[in-house]
Amino acid sequence: MDRTGKIILVVSILLLPASVIFQSKFGPKPKTPVADANGTGKGANLVTRSTNAPPVIKPAPIDGNGSNTNTAPVNPSTNAIPVNPEPTPKPPKVPEVEETTAVLENEFVKFTFTNRGGGVKKVEMKKYPDEMYVTSGEANDGGASGSWQKVDMVMDRGRSPLMAFEPRTMDDIDQRPDAARPYTIGTGYTLSEVGTNVVATATFASGWKIKKTFSLAKDYQLAVTVAVENQSSKPTSELDFYLISGSGHEPVSSSRMMGMNFGTMWFNGDEEIKVGPAGMLGNSETDGSGWFDNKPMGCSCIPGGDPRNNYKAGQGNVHWLGAYSRFFIHAVIPEEPGKSVHVNQFRLDSMSEEEREKAEVKVKNNQKAWETALKVTIPSLPPGGTKQLNYTLYAGPKEYDRLKAIGVANGGNQFHRIMDFGKWFGWVAEGLLRLMKWMAPGLGFLESIKISSWALSIICITLAIKLIFWPITAKTTRSMKKMAAVNAQMMPEITKIREKYKGDYQKTNTKMMEIYQKYGVNPLSQVGGCLPMLIQIPVFFGFFTMLRSAVELRGAEFLWASDLSSPDTIAMVAGFPINIMPLLMTGTMFMQMRLQPPSPGMDPTQQAMMKYMPLMFVVFFYSASSGLCLYWTVQNVLSIVQTKMTKVEPDKGKNEVEVIPPNKKRKKT
Repeated sequence: MDRTGKIILVVSILLLPASVIFQSKFGPKPKTPVADANGTGKGANLVTRSTNAPPVIKPAPIDGNGSNTNTAPVNPSTNAIPVNPEPTPKPPKVPEVEETTAVLENEFVKFTFTNRGGGVKKVEMKKYPDEMYVTSGEANDGGASGSWQKVDMVMDRGRSPLMAFEPRTMDDIDQRPDAARPYTIGTGYTLSEVGTNVVATATFASGWKIKKTFSLAKDYQLAVTVAVENQSSKPTSELDFYLISGSGHEPVSSSRMMGMNFGTMWFNGDEEIKVGPAGMLGNSETDGSGWFDNKPMGCSCIPGGDPRNNYKAGQGNVHWLGAYSRFFIHAVIPEEPGKSVHVNQFRLDSMSEEEREKAEVKVKNNQKAWETALKVTIPSLPPGGTKQLNYTLYAGPKEYDRLKAIGVANGGNQFHRIMDFGKWFGWVAEGLLRLMKWMAPGLGFLESIKISSWALSIICITLAIKLIFWPITAKTTRSMKKMAAVNAQMMPEITKIREKYKGDYQKTNTKMMEIYQKYGVNPLSQVGGCLPMLIQIPVFFGFFTMLRSAVELRGAEFLWASDLSSPDTIAMVAGFPINIMPLLMTGTMFMQMRLQPPSPGMDPTQQAMMKYMPLMFVVFFYSASSGLCLYWTVQNVLSIVQTKMTKVEPDKGKNEVEVIPPNKKRKKT
């Protein structure tokens, strides 16, 4: 490849990230927020603080035909509930009601309850600061110093409170793209504090009475009992309710983090099923990752498809369901497997000015959100009859060991799978996290210079992998160096063979193997070098999924990088982040490529592409977590050191190559 060709290749690769920047700056802008079928505007994150005033219950929205598409009660004493709902019910409009709240808290978490839905409107986690520049000592002082603010999860901007227990309002699930939830929003309850519990009670005009009792359980868990009573003088008909278990949504600001992890998930007793953002494959009820976009063949890269809403699945096998962000979860675990899962996609209300200012970056004010609900069927009850249901709400961090223990305590329901380590390399991510948690306590001696024990754990694991495969890699390196040494002598003969037997691949390969044997090298010995590379693939993906999910690594430092789970941005230039670790990774890759001799007979164009391949990696991984780039950088540095340390025996004389007769057995290299 000539100089002009190399320049074109480099420029083409560099234009890839530039196209992303130009698209964000000069591409089509988001549409003006409009109201959706739930009466909410287009517009944040599972974990976010809000200073908005308490939400006001709005009248039921009107669809295009002038009919109400959702339902909610008038007040706690006259709640109307349809016993035999029509597909398009027409309930009365809901007047604004005054909000009352109650609180339960322990050393880990603070739950705030609202009478609007009779559930949890806010969860504050006392052990976690929302900003990562504070020290761990400040984070553990309970916030008394005022130097940091707690991470909280707020059910606002059109989201229903956690543990809201809402009646079904339509027989058939509407799957149009803008379809409303199939249950009411904001049923009026009466809140009271009974001892150490919070009790929410609602009485419906049809004779139903719902009583929810909330009590604190271990750590971030809330024990919930829902009692449904028939207070009428006649037997009731069977009726479906929906228990709100969580909501996941797009980040509040434009993400610069590759592999941002958020969505909803449920477990059917055999496998976890993701529902929410479009996946690469899958759009069926049993694989809901692409359900809402409904792309052809379930692939988000293929244009077309008819969007839909209101995902439903499950046949009495729902062991848990909920929503997750990168580091935090809210999910419900029923005492007995639930009937089915429902997920509704909608747009959040617009953010307040204060929230926009706090984001400090371009804000997405039309975020999609996914609300999960457990469908509960209340059987026919005689007068005075009661049906009691028990649940556990977990609203807290993605701490692997804690989630594992909760799953064991609840019949082995594998609750830890909500961390979304993945089905293929999840076992690698789990193993790496366990290994790092085992190593970290003894590696904190460099924290004074901002090298956390987690960073040292990544370095030590990478070093251990290199040492394990040192013999194989060293043998391969010696073979490559020897081949490079005799490459100049072999090439004229190899070229003649290719020209002479052009088109006859079998004859060409046979003659080339004779040339390799003549010069005492064996190209097949280099195949063993693929084994360390194959081992690195699951390790790489294991680090990738672990670093995007495990809250233990949130805030882990490495020199200038303040958070190994995020990009190590040190400055912004014209809105573009300057990340150092991906650049170091690319630089070490270039050095490694220069030390690796090309294979004999490789086409010059292929050699040029291999030479500039690291530029592709800096494009793909520029927004990756700094911990992932640290692993790859250390791996590259160790490979360079190993290549330098691996020696080959010198030739017997200057420019002299040992020629082995065909009938003589060749020495192993």
